[in-house]
Amino acid sequence: MENLVISNIDKLIAAFESNPIYIGAAIVFIAVVGFIRWLTKNIKAEHLFQHTISNKLRFIKNELKDGVIGAHQQKQLEKCYENLLNQKIYGVKNSFIQREVINIIDNSSQIKNFKYFSIYQYVLDVDSDGKLFFSEHKIKVRFVEALLLLAIGLLMLCFGFWIISLGLMFGLLICLLGMVFYFGGLGHFPASRSMRKQAEKEIANYYQHSHVSEMR
Repeated sequence: MENLVISNIDKLIAAFESNPIYIGAAIVFIAVVGFIRWLTKNIKAEHLFQHTISNKLRFIKNELKDGVIGAHQQKQLEKCYENLLNQKIYGVKNSFIQREVINIIDNSSQIKNFKYFSIYQYVLDVDSDGKLFFSEHKIKVRFVEALLLLAIGLLMLCFGFWIISLGLMFGLLICLLGMVFYFGGLGHFPASRSMRKQAEKEIANYYQHSHVSEMR
């Protein structure tokens, strides 16, 4: 095993000495991709697909306006339309979570952004009473998935560099895929504990005030 590692290191050094331009191009390529990712770090996936939601809303609205569907289908489309509209406004897909998020935001004096809970949507859940809470299981799963994406990305980057070192330029493609996995992993991590604490405070305040109102 040790001899194999030493042999591969020797090959990398020899490849760099014989093809320094390829190695330099790969490093520059990775740096450029990283810089582009830094510039677009505030652009989220839902922003890119916002027009898709708008198209679906427009389609459903036209179907309802035509009035050629049955009563059952109309109810389903109206429900779907409401869900998509709330998703566009609040940035949350799950209809049950949407309902609680809307109530919390409407009754909060601190939350000014309708999409306040959008960054937490994949780690939120509702209990048997329909109350919103942060799921520790979902947080752990999300964290593990992020680590796996990072690991895959790093392995692909290493493999891509090794391919480039052998003088094969398709290693750049592997490096690009590795960067996609790597930065995808960075964006996959759940929000920090300090951020979640503030959201948990808003959730607790809402249910506390709701309980007091019901007692009166």
